[in-house]
Amino acid sequence: MPLSRAGGSVESEMSDDATFSDELLVGLTPEQRDAVTSPARRLLVRATAGSGKTHVLTLRMQRRIALGEVDPDQVLAMTFTRKAGDELRTRLFRAGIRDIRAGTFHRAAMAIVNEYRADHHLAALKIESSRKRLVAALLASLDDDGPPIEDHLAPRIDLEIGWALSQGFDGALYAKNARKFRRDCPLPVAEFADLLDRYVGLCRSRGVLDFDLLLKEAITLLRDQPRVKAAFRHRTRALFVDETQDMNPLQFQLLQQMAGDDPDLFCVGDPNQSIYGFNGANPQLLTEVIRTWPDTVVLDLTRNHRSTRAIVTVANTLLEEGARGLVPAHDDGPIPVIRSYDTDLEEAEHVAKWLTIHHQPGSPWRSMGVLARTNAQLELIATVLEDNGIPFERRGFEHGPSSDLNPDEWKKRDVNVEQPDAVALSTIHRSKGLEFQHVVVIGFAEGQLPNYNATTEADIAEEQRLAYVALSRAEESLLLTWSKALNDPRFGGRHPSRFLTPIQAAVDRLQAERAPASPEVRRSRLAAIREQLEASLAAAEPPPGPAPLQR
Repeated sequence: MPLSRAGGSVESEMSDDATFSDELLVGLTPEQRDAVTSPARRLLVRATAGSGKTHVLTLRMQRRIALGEVDPDQVLAMTFTRKAGDELRTRLFRAGIRDIRAGTFHRAAMAIVNEYRADHHLAALKIESSRKRLVAALLASLDDDGPPIEDHLAPRIDLEIGWALSQGFDGALYAKNARKFRRDCPLPVAEFADLLDRYVGLCRSRGVLDFDLLLKEAITLLRDQPRVKAAFRHRTRALFVDETQDMNPLQFQLLQQMAGDDPDLFCVGDPNQSIYGFNGANPQLLTEVIRTWPDTVVLDLTRNHRSTRAIVTVANTLLEEGARGLVPAHDDGPIPVIRSYDTDLEEAEHVAKWLTIHHQPGSPWRSMGVLARTNAQLELIATVLEDNGIPFERRGFEHGPSSDLNPDEWKKRDVNVEQPDAVALSTIHRSKGLEFQHVVVIGFAEGQLPNYNATTEADIAEEQRLAYVALSRAEESLLLTWSKALNDPRFGGRHPSRFLTPIQAAVDRLQAERAPASPEVRRSRLAAIREQLEASLAAAEPPPGPAPLQR
């Protein structure tokens, strides 16, 4: 029997009610079904790569709305990318559900701030999407007050300001915590702490906010203005958070202020895919959800519906000790291949050949992706693909942890990425959320993956998660490459990535499993089968009957 809720606004070709049929649960794994139907008020779903988390998230929303537990306009779904928000709204729209608010944390914060300012007849705040411009203005203003800061430090200062604000730090808190977090500060800590406060002051004086200060403004309003908090919670009865592992402390503070002590809350995420440390993200915040709301029910989705068993076996070698690994839903498939080359050019040329071989009926160019740690590594790949007449496109801009408040910039980028049937070129960071039949991951060398900037234990752990994300994008076939760079005097010869050691061991085991058995092994197996068969037949024979009576 379908569940329904009257009054739902739907597409013209659908009924006038939002409905949910139990047939939608058919085909779900028991774990997925539990995540969709659990009566728990607070639920944390730890969902591994390819486990169907977006499908589960959508079905849970759809079912709860159809049951009448919550109205669509009382739901707020927060994600970390514009693409994820668009996808969620599209899925719900097709299910006959509209009016759900879905978007990034920044979009939700903007709504809170704008409503408050409109109610108090204040001018809307300007959002500066590029912190780089503000940092440049700040550094230029310092030239008049003392010795100038060298230009080459500006990018590092930009990144460190972003990290500090994502932690909710002002100058004093940064100075107190910089050593604890082992920050590689571009300036003396006290000097940078002062610069951080000056940056915030500059933004205030100009009447602009960057994305982090926008979050902080919304947090302040919810915390200090009882009417703002009451109005938000009256309007928002259910909170859904996707990709929770990408939260940074400032975003978690916003969630806490939104949710209160007794929230209707559904969070889904995968600590193994937390790869945005530069943005302040911390996978430990998944645990913080449980600490903050101790009665939260925790469910695990571990079955991978994307990749073959061979790819899952290799990807699982990159999980941290104690992490729950993927469980494959598909058969073996080709064993992943590892290849090394003397030069970067040789590596790129062999990647082009591999792609050409896999370009067959059922595998168009758009079913293939080439992933790298940095954009710079993809330049040579792009040149070689172009020389070989292989179409390609830059992908993944809409998948990064960025705001959906600058539509003009996204529109400009989308013009360049909407090419049909082309190999996707993407950094690994930007590939999260993408999947391809055939995947090449280049640059599995020390200094590239892990990147040479990864110096702390936490940095290396994140690089390892990054490699895991790259491997888990593949559905059917996977090629891992690295170049020794023998002709490049800058490197003096690269060495294979430390991550290749467990991967190679897994590949060797898979090859051994599939290797033809020797004649001796085959004879031994046949003998064992005969013994088992004879034992089974003997056990199946009826016992002898009773002896005839003697007269």
